[in-house]
Amino acid sequence: MQRDFHFYTIYVLCRCNGISAENSKRVAYASQHTDDAKYEHTLNFENGGRFQQVLSAHKFLHPGVFGLEAQYRIYVPFHFLPGNTGDRFQERMVCRQNSEIAQHMVGEAAQLKGKSYQLHRLGIALHVYADTWSHQDFSGLQTELNDTEDIDVLNEKRIGLVRIFTGFFRDITESLIPQVGHAEVATLPDEPFREWTFYHVYQKRTIHRKNWLICQDAARSIYRQIKAFLAKNPEYKVDTPVPWGSIKKTVTDLFRQKGSLEERCSNWAETIRDSAFGFAPQGEEKGLSYDDREWFRAAVEVKTVDEKEAYHRKDDFHMSDWKHFHDAAASHRFHVLHESLAPQGIVCG
Repeated sequence: MQRDFHFYTIYVLCRCNGISAENSKRVAYASQHTDDAKYEHTLNFENGGRFQQVLSAHKFLHPGVFGLEAQYRIYVPFHFLPGNTGDRFQERMVCRQNSEIAQHMVGEAAQLKGKSYQLHRLGIALHVYADTWSHQDFSGLQTELNDTEDIDVLNEKRIGLVRIFTGFFRDITESLIPQVGHAEVATLPDEPFREWTFYHVYQKRTIHRKNWLICQDAARSIYRQIKAFLAKNPEYKVDTPVPWGSIKKTVTDLFRQKGSLEERCSNWAETIRDSAFGFAPQGEEKGLSYDDREWFRAAVEVKTVDEKEAYHRKDDFHMSDWKHFHDAAASHRFHVLHESLAPQGIVCG
């Protein structure tokens, strides 16, 4: 899934559960930032101290983007949560929609009462949880279980060009890119408006997907997970909830709208501004947007000294959302690899 789901949909689902605008953005920002935390270097502060960033995503052109380190430390815990079904190890590593492991992972965030990064951890968990719908049937590891054939995009104009594109992309991936994740089908699983089919070589069957229905089901389950979180953490519930049934059609209609990522995000922002989800927009909600450097700039000042960057932590760095996000990412990764998967016999940490 992409920013229209990980940020805007998550934001709406939080607000419709009665979470404040400020905390809804905190959860939604952490959810989307899971795709944008692509730096792992340590910040050595000129005014004392240091901080180690946590990598939860990878730069596509980085030489290690498909390496074992990325597979086990990034794709598995943050984007392709193993579903733990099947007999052999590789089968158990395949991502499954709304798996028991995924449900337990989201529920864990509710147990972190008192932790300064609890909402950030919830946001990360909801990102991973949502991806179990879009990434189902694919593994974060390099494996023949990710092999696909006969990709077809339906209900598109100039469908011949689309078929040429998918065929060309497949040729490129087979020769240059290992079978990791859904690389062979490009961004097709992540775009809500797509209807497409593909032949799953390992499962020996053709799979037909209407992504907007998959996203609708994911959104409904996430709404319920947030409701369950608030039942254990009622201090975050400050407004009257809006029932799922009242927003289901609006949410689904947005998923079905075709367009570029920016156009789709703009549609969500306009719908929020127009009070179409049952809550009145406040402040920045009237033009809600996501800036992947916002939290960093609020926590760290960057100065250029002798053509090199020098980092200064701001006075409230220890209380910043940026620090809390990385604390949450480290906590999430440890929980998934060592406390969730390992006890099931899936040792990959």
